[in-house]
Order: sequence, then structure tokens, then C-alpha cells
Amino acid sequence: MKTTITVLTLLLFLPAVSFSQQRDTAAEIRELREKLERLEKKMADEEAARAKKMEEEKTAIAEKVKTDVMSEVSTKGRSFFGDMISQTKVGAYGSLRYGTSNLADLNNSFTFRRFVLTTDSPIADRLKAYMELEFERFTRLEVEKSLSPALGGLTSQQAIESTNRSEISLEQAWMQYDIADWLNFRAGAILVPLGRFNINHDDNRWDLPRRSLVDRGVPVLPTTSAWPELGAGFRGDFSVGRQGKVSYEWYVMNGVTLDSEIEQISQTRSGDTTKFAQEIELRPSRGTFSDDLKSGKAIATRWAYSPWLGDEIAASFYWGRYTPDFLPNHPVFSFALDGKKTWGPFEIEGQYVNTWWSGVSRVARGFASRALASESEGEVGDVETEIEFELANLATRKQGYWVDFRYRFWPEFLNQTILGRHFSNPQLVGTLRLEQVWFKDLIKEIAFIGGALTDFEGESRLLNRVTLGLTYRPVPLVALQLAYEYTRTNSGKSLAEVTNFLPARAREFFQHALLVGLAFGF
Repeated sequence: MKTTITVLTLLLFLPAVSFSQQRDTAAEIRELREKLERLEKKMADEEAARAKKMEEEKTAIAEKVKTDVMSEVSTKGRSFFGDMISQTKVGAYGSLRYGTSNLADLNNSFTFRRFVLTTDSPIADRLKAYMELEFERFTRLEVEKSLSPALGGLTSQQAIESTNRSEISLEQAWMQYDIADWLNFRAGAILVPLGRFNINHDDNRWDLPRRSLVDRGVPVLPTTSAWPELGAGFRGDFSVGRQGKVSYEWYVMNGVTLDSEIEQISQTRSGDTTKFAQEIELRPSRGTFSDDLKSGKAIATRWAYSPWLGDEIAASFYWGRYTPDFLPNHPVFSFALDGKKTWGPFEIEGQYVNTWWSGVSRVARGFASRALASESEGEVGDVETEIEFELANLATRKQGYWVDFRYRFWPEFLNQTILGRHFSNPQLVGTLRLEQVWFKDLIKEIAFIGGALTDFEGESRLLNRVTLGLTYRPVPLVALQLAYEYTRTNSGKSLAEVTNFLPARAREFFQHALLVGLAFGF
């Protein structure tokens, strides 16, 4: 009976237990599913957060790289241009003069000789450029032009205002590539290395207030100094011994050519017609910086030896065609010797130049065949018109020299004066300059008509000048100059025929001049 009751009790409780277990399992499954969903959501959120963070980090890295690169480029750019600007040297030199003379047509006058701007700039490690722009006796230049309809036609007007003998000139403009100490390539507007003055012509370097006859006042050089030409070539230095140095320059360039200079003259005459004249002079001039007037080119070279600092001896020459293509082909040849020697406060510096113009008579005949007549004139109403052609400043041969004797000193008693009190190393420089120029077959007169040469006359001449000067230099780049000049040519002849700066009358063959000058540089 007890057994039966136990069995029945178990049978009644088993379904209840089974039902309870099923209910618990379902709850556990729901709980597990919820946990899984929460885990999946958490993992998805964390993955999204990681992706977002990675994207932000990538963006930040990209921005930083961009910023760093731009900063580096900017810094390097600023460094390059900053270095170039800081190393670029901008300077200038200038000079003025007051002069008196015994010549009747030369008034006592102040003259602003020139003001020259200079720029020396590095482009890169081995590249540099240099420029000189000269304003000679220049104060202003004004041009006015107009074109307008008037009276049923057109009216063109042009007005030019300037100061007398004004000039703007590009003296140097070149680039140099330093290949080695002994080999530097240079191209552009280059000073012709003939003699020592043309390549060292800055006024504040010299102790007299006028340039030499050989280089400027005649000149014996093929054309006046400063003399640049457009070309290219090489220069460099070689060491010789412990202190010595050999330097050279060698260039090919357009070269000097006969070029036209036109002078217009309008003249009213009492009791006669009004005269309008044009004088066209063909004279040696620096070569063009545009299309060359001739097919031939020129070469120039200078070789110098310096045993030690301050002393030098050099030889140089120039050769090239000087006639335009419409005239017979003839060259000009120049050679020069120059040097400088120092003994303590004493210095001797000088230069000799010899220039030979070949075929001058043939050039004159060729000029006559082209120009047809040396002079032609006509008269219409009250106006007489005249046109004149001539060859100027030509001779078969010109040769000359200048030599400077200098003595540098400074009396101690001047240290406590206004001349020495504010300067560390002022100097007084006494200078004696001797100059001579010889002319062989200098063209005196040329005439032609119908294309044939009818008159060709030349003469030999001599020109001498002695200059005695005293210069005060408070600093090396500034010079206050006082000088006396005596200039003389053949007795009874005119100085105007052998110089380009003295307006001497027909029989004025000598000049006394007193000059006071100021030259400066910075």
C-alpha cells in the first residue's frame, strides 16, 4: 500500500518538475539571447568608434604632413630669397667737378660728371649677376607725343625736353658661372679688357677729377671709356708661387663699329635766309646691343701677372671689323701694356695703348660711293636746307700713354683738426700725371661728289697734358680733389681737333685749367 502511494506521488510530481524545468530553460535562453545582442551591439559600437578614431587619426596625420611640408617649403623659400637679398650688394658711385679754363668758349662751371647705380647679386652657389647703370650729366628727360585729327587731316606732335649732353648708359649687365677658380664663364654686356683703366674706371678709385686722354679725352681706345660690348667668354686666376697670381680675360663680342651721329642745326641769319642743316657723322662707336651692323665679330683678351698684392703688369689686345656691311671690310687692332708698382707710400701706375685703323682711305672711298655727295644744299623760299656727311675721329694710327706718380701721406698735426678727428685712417694723396698722344694721318678734310672721293687730307698731330693734383680721402671711397692741368697741341692748331671735350677756337692750342672735384662711392 505504501509502495502504491509512493508511486502515485512520484507520478503526480514528475510532470510538475518537467514543466518547471522547461520554464527555467526558456528564461535562460532569453537571457542568453539578450546578452548576445548586447554584446553584438557593444562590439559594433566599439568597431564604429575604432573606425571613426582611425579616420580621425588618418586625417590628423595627413594634415600634419601637409602642414610640415608647406612649412618646410616656405622655410626653404624664405631662406633662399632671404639669403639672396641679404647677399645682394646695391651700391653706387658718383662725381662732380668745378672747372675754370683760359679758353674763350669754355665757361667756369659746375659739372655733375656721372652717377652710377651698381648691383651685385648671387643667384645660386656658382651663379652671380652684376649691373651698372650710368646717368651722365643727367637731370631729366621728358617726351610728349600726340596724334589727333585736325583740319580734315591728321596732326602729329612730338616734344622732347632734356638737359645738355645728358646720357643714360648701360655700362655692365652680365651673368657669371664659376666653373672653377681658373675658369669662369661670363656673358652679357661686358667691359672690354683693353688696358687697366676701362676695367677699373669708377671715379672714386682715382685721385684726379678728369679721366685720361688715352681712355676718354681723345680717345686712343677704339671708343671712349667706359666701354662695354655685348658678348661672352671666360676669365679666371692661376696661383703662381707662394704669393703670385696670373689672371686672364678672353671674350668674343659684337665690337666697335662706325655708326651715325646726327646733328640738327636751325639758324636764323641777318640779311639772309633761315638755314636748316643736318650733319651726319660716321664715327667709331661701341657695338650695338641689337642686330649687329656687320657680319664680323671682335675678340679681346688681357693677361696680367701680380707677384704680390698691389703690384701688377699686364698685356692686352683687341681685334675686330669696324666697318658696317655696306662699307669695305677692314679691322681695327689695338694692343696695350699697363701696370702698377708700389713702394710703401709711393705708387707708379700707367698704361700705353696703340690703335691701328686699317684701310681708312678705302673706307672713305666706300663711304663716298654710298653717300654720293659730302654736302648738298637747296633753297625754297626763305629757307635754305643743307645736308653734310663726314667721317670723324678716324686716323691711321693713334698711340699714347698716361703715367701717374702718387705719394700717400698724412701729417700727424692734422689728426686733431676737422680733417682727421672723426676718421680712423684719412689720407692725402699727391699725384703727378703725364700724358701724350700721337696721331698719324688724322682725317682733316674729306670731300666727295657724285660718289667719287675728291679730297682726302690727313695730318700728324701731337697732344700733351700735365696734371698736378692733391686729394684728401677721409675714407677710401670718398675723394676731395684739387688739380691743375696744362694741355697743349701743335702750335697754331686747335685743341678741338684732337679732343672731344674742349671747345677751342681755331688757333687755341693750349689750355690752363683749375679743377676742384668730389668723388664718392657706397
